[in-house]
Amino acid sequence: MKKVLLVTDVSFWEKCSGHRMRISALIAYLASHVQLTVVNTGPAPENIEQILSAEYSAEFHILEKKRYLDSNSYGRKLKAFLKNRHFDTLIIEYIHSSYFLNFLREDVKLILDAHDIISERTAQFKRFNYAGALYELPRETENEIFNVYDKIMVLCAPDYEQINTMIGPGKALLCPHPHQIHHHSISKEVKNIVFIASAYLPNKDGINFFINNCWPAISEKSAMQLSIYGTVAEGVVINNQKNISIKGFEPDINKIYEEADIVINPVRFGAGLKIKNVEALAYGRPLVTTPHGARGIEAGQDHAFLVANDAIGFINAIASLIESNELRTYLSHNAMTFIAENFNVNTCFEPLLEEINKNQ
Repeated sequence: MKKVLLVTDVSFWEKCSGHRMRISALIAYLASHVQLTVVNTGPAPENIEQILSAEYSAEFHILEKKRYLDSNSYGRKLKAFLKNRHFDTLIIEYIHSSYFLNFLREDVKLILDAHDIISERTAQFKRFNYAGALYELPRETENEIFNVYDKIMVLCAPDYEQINTMIGPGKALLCPHPHQIHHHSISKEVKNIVFIASAYLPNKDGINFFINNCWPAISEKSAMQLSIYGTVAEGVVINNQKNISIKGFEPDINKIYEEADIVINPVRFGAGLKIKNVEALAYGRPLVTTPHGARGIEAGQDHAFLVANDAIGFINAIASLIESNELRTYLSHNAMTFIAENFNVNTCFEPLLEEINKNQ
């Protein structure tokens, strides 16, 4: 069995955002197929290693539990932990953690779980006047870092194609985020429109755009409620509009979808696959998103979910769902089928496992 080391600075055990859920799912899959060791920078709860080892059946190590360190200090701690250990494959979560490579042996297969193409995200943020809001990389620098790795994991087909264009064919691994199917009945009447998201800036922008430009027209015709879940709630501006309920973080995700009649994701920019959209479809909820939100799930458009190009498009799409139980039922069934066929765990992660099992 291959020995794999995964290094991350993400507190994936909290499971309160898409990227945490992604890393958690990846660890769960690898733990059942390889001899897995996960190193996290920390800080972290004192007993987290034991808790995670019991949950995932893998080895976990926190470099520093009580405080944040600089990159050199983390690197030295990782080097000390790895002394006299050998791994066949190293997976780095996110390109910003590539500094760890300076502290590792060279005779290991290197895989970057990129999640997003940062130069693409940088361009998207600038387009919507959010330049400098997150760390940025020019395309040339990102290419140089990509070329250090043997393979680059990405979550959606557009990024897969872009990586192969940027650094040559054969370097990218398409490994989307998997999700199990959860069946919920479709209510005859729409009472609750739901948005679930983290405090990531494009999520805040998207829901505030929807509240300002779509919700007045929707709420004027109906007494339904807009329920906003997740840490994104901290950045929501209601402006005295009616029938908006700020729910905040709800640990029981099943409860949220049980009560959701329609799910929206009005995200206008960003990068990568929108994991919250995969989740909504897996729960069989009628989804309305944007062209950007449909990135990586384009094949499901118009039969597994609806796409709105602008505010009027959102208003009309939601109106059509409110009026037609048949349409909601149709989308719900197709959504679960779409996820089962395209986003099951084997389809998503087998390309990675095949690469791990290849000889150097």
